[in-house]
Amino acid sequence: MSTSNSSEAGFTGLEAAIVLMAFVVVAATFAHVVLGTGFLFAGESQSIVHQSVGQAGSGLILATSIHGISSSPGRIDTIVIPVSLTAGSEPIDINTVSIRLVGSAHIEEIYRNNPLVGAFPEDGHWSVMERINSDDDHLLEPGERYILYIRPMNRVDCRPYRTFALEIKPAGRVALRVERTVPGSITPLTRLE
Repeated sequence: MSTSNSSEAGFTGLEAAIVLMAFVVVAATFAHVVLGTGFLFAGESQSIVHQSVGQAGSGLILATSIHGISSSPGRIDTIVIPVSLTAGSEPIDINTVSIRLVGSAHIEEIYRNNPLVGAFPEDGHWSVMERINSDDDHLLEPGERYILYIRPMNRVDCRPYRTFALEIKPAGRVALRVERTVPGSITPLTRLE
């Protein structure tokens, strides 16, 4: 009987060693998976942070004040907005810019005029009327300023005491959003605050 007890005790020890090795293997595998996933997510968040910082730091800014041109009483017909780049940002291809007018009464997509540069825009279109410190390409580069003329089709939010916002968004960049209220008195050239 003593031989059967010692063989059972040895077998129990062998079982314990196998179970212990199985636990070690499972724990090592689990640790590898957890660490690998952690490193993967850390790398993804790092790339997202770098991408977000790149987008936030490479956009348009308002260069000076905004004006409205009125050819008819009681409303602004054309919005004049000078834009330039934020410090240290990459050039922006003006052909990739989209513009929206957002008001309390409506939202309107304003289309690029054809030709884009040097022509007064048609209703519902925008153009680059003037390029300051610029070469002949369509890239807005550091140190340059573009004067945009924006002529909405629907001018219901361009009347006295109405508020509208312009969203100027280059492709792949953060949009410049400028909100203005039309003053009670409109002249042929009105400064919009």
